[in-house]
Amino acid sequence: MTRLRDRFDRHGCRLQSRGSVSAGGWLLIAAVALALRLIGLRYGLPAVYNPDEVAIVSRALAFAKGDLNPHNFLYPSAYFYALFAWEGLTAIVAVATRAVHSFGAFQREFFIDPTRVFVAGRLLTALLGTATVVATGVLGSRLGGRWVGIVAALLLAVSPLHVLNSHYVKHDVPVTLLIVLAYLAYERLWSLPPEGGSLRTSKPEPGGVRLPWPERGRGQAEGPLIAGAAITGVAFSTHYYAIFLALPLAWSAARGARDMRDAVRRIAIAAVVSAAVFFLLSPFILVEPATALRDIRANRQIVVARAVANLGYFATAAEYGGLLLWNTAGLPAALLAIAGVFIALRSDPKKTLWLLLFPVPFLLFIASTVPASRYLVPIVPFLTLFAAIAVSALWTRRLLNLGLLLLIAALGTATLEAWRTVMFIRESDTRTIALDYIRTRLPTGTTILTQPYSVPLEPTAAVLREAVERTGREMPTKTSLQIARAPYPTPAYRIIYLGRGLDADKLYLPYDQLDGKDPLAALRVEHVAFVVLKRYNKSDPATVPFLAALAREGRRIAVFSPYRDNPGAAVAQTMDEGRPEPFLHNTDARIVPALERPGPIVEIWQIQ
Repeated sequence: MTRLRDRFDRHGCRLQSRGSVSAGGWLLIAAVALALRLIGLRYGLPAVYNPDEVAIVSRALAFAKGDLNPHNFLYPSAYFYALFAWEGLTAIVAVATRAVHSFGAFQREFFIDPTRVFVAGRLLTALLGTATVVATGVLGSRLGGRWVGIVAALLLAVSPLHVLNSHYVKHDVPVTLLIVLAYLAYERLWSLPPEGGSLRTSKPEPGGVRLPWPERGRGQAEGPLIAGAAITGVAFSTHYYAIFLALPLAWSAARGARDMRDAVRRIAIAAVVSAAVFFLLSPFILVEPATALRDIRANRQIVVARAVANLGYFATAAEYGGLLLWNTAGLPAALLAIAGVFIALRSDPKKTLWLLLFPVPFLLFIASTVPASRYLVPIVPFLTLFAAIAVSALWTRRLLNLGLLLLIAALGTATLEAWRTVMFIRESDTRTIALDYIRTRLPTGTTILTQPYSVPLEPTAAVLREAVERTGREMPTKTSLQIARAPYPTPAYRIIYLGRGLDADKLYLPYDQLDGKDPLAALRVEHVAFVVLKRYNKSDPATVPFLAALAREGRRIAVFSPYRDNPGAAVAQTMDEGRPEPFLHNTDARIVPALERPGPIVEIWQIQ
């Protein structure tokens, strides 16, 4: 890539004469990236339809109790601590500006209307996503010249996958920034000459150009090494899958060593520093190693073992291949990236392999997981970098018009898809529309059977007390604050949730009680008058007897569909498996033209 950069720079004067990009241009790219990540940031609120966001925010805010031990290690701890600090800053600003009267009021607001907290958390992700765009541009500039950086930043700014995931309070976007920053630190190691006391010269470049390597001392070499190892530790403490950064870190550390012994010493320094930073930011893994091992194994069982057992490695790998082509930055950018890999390999094989040393092993690993497009977020900066290399290679070969045409196609496709994405998530969710229907049609105090993360109904104070009494547990703080609201919000309903759960303030009705000769008997015992169901293209076998009984003895009074043609009662009853999956924020369904809004098909049934 050094050769590619030099070739491009020699021809670049012709391009730059047509209009160079100043600091104002970089600010414009960042502004576009931030705008796309801010539009629709309040989607769904005050309801939160992404269960992952609820779990992550709740775990971060739990530190306010004074216990910094998360007691759960499905993820490392660094992001939770950062999110807790960010939400603490949000509370300070809210109190200082009198948006809320006190820190106690801020806490109560979270349990009653969590909009402020989730908007703040999503804003943090949007800012980190924008920072990733800038960092990717800087990395591209170092690897291939200014225009490689600009094109890579532009493509990442409008990447539909990166834009969408920058709207979530989740780990994928923050860790992607750290991965790019780590590569920026590693690149400094590649740009330094081998250790030695004399001035050295590189091999001749095309055209007879020799690049001087200045004299370097040990301190000059180990500074970037320690910085790169430290960033690697932060990344690993943000998400476990950043462990694959150990490969490019080790190669970068060993590069330029005097001999094998010196290479081993440098790799050992990198390993010690990165491990120390990891445990500094996730210290309680050392306190509860058994718990950490249990959670990591449980996560592997859910994500990896289930995929291999149900689908097989090659099937999941093929699905990820499709997601990589269509869901990341658009098909034109993905095809340009493939071409860019081959171009870079011909120009500078070693540095190209080093650049691929994180994304390729990472892809091989996630190919064994349940397919989810969000796992591809850390790959997107690399995809845009190689796409930019392909475009710049066309320019250096005096194919400016073709390069511009392909760049416009890639940017246009990605921008259009990103815009459709942010406009789509702004549409009212089917569950929000169903909530408006229930509030105006169903009498307050009615007993309703529903599902977790379905229509966000308001529970009555009585059912909150009843649920806690049935569990025999102490009244949770959030439940006490909800009950103490005055005046109490209305309409409110006696809500029962299908399935099993751990929340002390919820009544649950397990699926195994909805079987036998009379699947609705348990509903009658609980005086259920209405049932609110989420429906998907494939029915859960455990619900079949219950749904059959509901069809015989109940009456469907409303259907709310995410599809543009509104399938209505007939499709809701038969469930057309040929239709695209409804889009849910925690699943991998694509946003396709057939969908008008987020959310599942929602049915409301009345029990006769």
